[in-house]
Amino acid sequence: MGQKNRVDVFNRGIFSSLFLLSWPIIISNLMQTLYNAVDAYFLGKLGKIEFSAPTIVWPLIFVFISLSIGFTQAGVTLVAQYTGAKNEINAKKSAGQVLLISTILGIILAIVGIIISRPIILLIAGQESREVVDYAVSYFNLIMLGLPFAFIFNSSSSILRGWGDSKFTMNIMFISTILNVILDPIFIFGLLGFPRMGVNGAAIATTIARILAAGISINHLFTGKRGFKVSLNCLKPDLFLIKKVFKIGLPGSISMTFTSLGFVVIMRFVSSFGPTVVSAYGVGNRIINFITMISFGIGNSVTTMIGQFLGANDIKNAEKTVKVAFITNFTIIFSLSLLTFFFGGHLTKFFINDPEVIQVGYLFFRYVSFSLPFFTSMTVFTNTLIGAGRTDLSMIVDLTRLWGIRVPLMGIFSSHFGFKGLFIAMIISNISALILAGLFVKFGNWKKPIIHSKGGRI
Repeated sequence: MGQKNRVDVFNRGIFSSLFLLSWPIIISNLMQTLYNAVDAYFLGKLGKIEFSAPTIVWPLIFVFISLSIGFTQAGVTLVAQYTGAKNEINAKKSAGQVLLISTILGIILAIVGIIISRPIILLIAGQESREVVDYAVSYFNLIMLGLPFAFIFNSSSSILRGWGDSKFTMNIMFISTILNVILDPIFIFGLLGFPRMGVNGAAIATTIARILAAGISINHLFTGKRGFKVSLNCLKPDLFLIKKVFKIGLPGSISMTFTSLGFVVIMRFVSSFGPTVVSAYGVGNRIINFITMISFGIGNSVTTMIGQFLGANDIKNAEKTVKVAFITNFTIIFSLSLLTFFFGGHLTKFFINDPEVIQVGYLFFRYVSFSLPFFTSMTVFTNTLIGAGRTDLSMIVDLTRLWGIRVPLMGIFSSHFGFKGLFIAMIISNISALILAGLFVKFGNWKKPIIHSKGGRI
C-alpha cells in the first residue's frame, strides 16, 4: 500500500518522474498560497490598515521559518541520497535526526520571537506605517505559538518528499487549507457566536490549522502509513548523522535567514511609501506566489530526483533532469507572466477596490512580470545544488541576489524613481541570480553524492 505513494524515478522517464513528483507539490504550494490569499481577502474587507499588518510582519515571520528550511533541505537530500543508495536504515535515521532538530529549534525560536516582536516590528513599520504596529504585533505573536508545529509539518513533508512521496504534503495541505477557509471568516468577523477578532482571528485560524497538520504528520511517520516508517529509536541522537544534517542544513538555514532579513529590509523600503504601496505590494506578492509556487514544485521535485540519482551514481540522468526541468519551467512561467503583465490591475482590484492601490498594483505587475521566468528558472538550478548537498553554493546565489544586488539597488533606485525603483531592482536582481546559479551548475562540482562509505556506513 505504502509503496504506491512513492514515485520510483529509476523505473520511469525523466519528464514522467518530474511530473508525478511535481504536480502534488504544485497543488500543495497553490493551496498554501490560497491559504494566504484567503487571509488577505477577508482582512481586505476590514480595511487597508488591517490588511497591511500581516504584509508587514510576513518577512519577519519568514525569518523564523527560514531557520528550519535548511534542515528540511537536509531531510530531502539525505533521505533521497540514502534511498538512491538503497540504505534504508540511514534514510530513516536521518529522518529522525532532522525531525528532532527541527522540533527543538521551533520551540526555541517561538519563545525568542514573542520576546523581541514589538521593537522589531516598530523598526520595520517606521513612522509612516505606525498605525499598523499593534495589529502586526498581536498577529505575529499568535503565529509564533504555532511555529513549532509548522516546523514539524515541514520536516515530515521533506522526509517523505526525499523518499519519493510528494502526495502526502498535498493531502495535509488540502485539509489544513479547508480548515483555514472555514475558520477565517468565523474568527475574523465573529460568526456563529464567536467574538469578532479581526486580524487576530486570521492568526488563530492559521495556528489551529498548523497544529492539526503537525499531528497528522507525526501519526503518519511513526505508523508508516505512507510506506516510510520512523521509529522512536531514530530520534536517539546520532552524532554521525547530526553532523551530516548540519553540514547540509546550516548553509541553507543561514542562506534563508539572511535572505529573509533582506526581505525585512525590503519591506522597510516599501513601508516608507505608506499603506497604499504596502497594500499593492502585498497583493502583488500574493498573486505572484500563485505562479512561483509552480516553479517551487518543479524545483522541489528536482531536489528529490537529483538526490536519488546521485545517491545511485547515475550522473547522466541527474544532468538530464536539470535540462528537462529548466525548459519545462521557463515555458510555463513565461506564458503565465504574460497574463499578469496585461491583467495585473484587475487582479489587484479583486482584493482591494481602492483606486490608488489598483494603480500601484498595475505598475507592479508591468515591471515584475518581466523577471518572473528568470527568477523561477533560477530555482531549478538552486534546487539542483540542494539535491546534491551543495547548499553552500545555493547560499551564495541567494545572498548575492538579495544583499549583493537587490537591497543596495532598492536603496539607490527608490530615492531616484520612487516606489517604481523597488520594482526595477527586483528585475535586475532576478536576472543576475539566474546567471550566477547557471554558472554554478555548469561549472560547479555538484555531481558527487554527499554520502560516502565510512566505517561500513554510507
